[in-house]
Amino acid sequence: MNDLVRLGTILLLPLLTGAQTAGVGVFMQFESAPAAASLEVMKTEVDHLLKASGIEIDWRLVKENHGDESFSRVVFLKFKGSCKSEGAAPPPNDFGTLGETHALGSTQVQNGRVLPYSEVECDQVRKALSYLGPGAGRKERQSALGRAMARVVAHELYHILARTTAHAAVGLARATHSLEELIAPEAPGFASAIEFNHPDVKTPEQ
Repeated sequence: MNDLVRLGTILLLPLLTGAQTAGVGVFMQFESAPAAASLEVMKTEVDHLLKASGIEIDWRLVKENHGDESFSRVVFLKFKGSCKSEGAAPPPNDFGTLGETHALGSTQVQNGRVLPYSEVECDQVRKALSYLGPGAGRKERQSALGRAMARVVAHELYHILARTTAHAAVGLARATHSLEELIAPEAPGFASAIEFNHPDVKTPEQ
């Protein structure tokens, strides 16, 4: 049996077949889907973060996979837990070990090869909402959650599209980011130009 190194685990699904196109097909599956507004913010933010790479994302739900579309590459994202902004967000910390970190997302690696299967831990990501002001309304919470999800997704797409487990000292490819960074309207710490100029990064045509 092959050993699996955990950048993470993910639902395994058949790849689509057919002629290649310029877009990367990203298929999503949610245990508890976010509001439409959060989902749209997530898509827009990921597209913005990956813009410097020249990569175009075609977003789909897994249930929309009928096997009749073709993409240059296919990625599968499973969103675990509750991806909803409604209700009280879990606290940003539980007074655990100083400096303790929690995985927000993960990508599967097999025999040193990065596979196109990732998971996003929505229950952990939702903790970022605790950094919103007490007067934050529904739309603000939905937008903030969309940004937070996007920045986790973009990081995992970096690993998949770059075909690397390496991290960078700065930018999207950093190994860790604070929860507060995840929801910030402007987040220069996620600037994509640095990591997508990384020599290991390979666009779909490479």
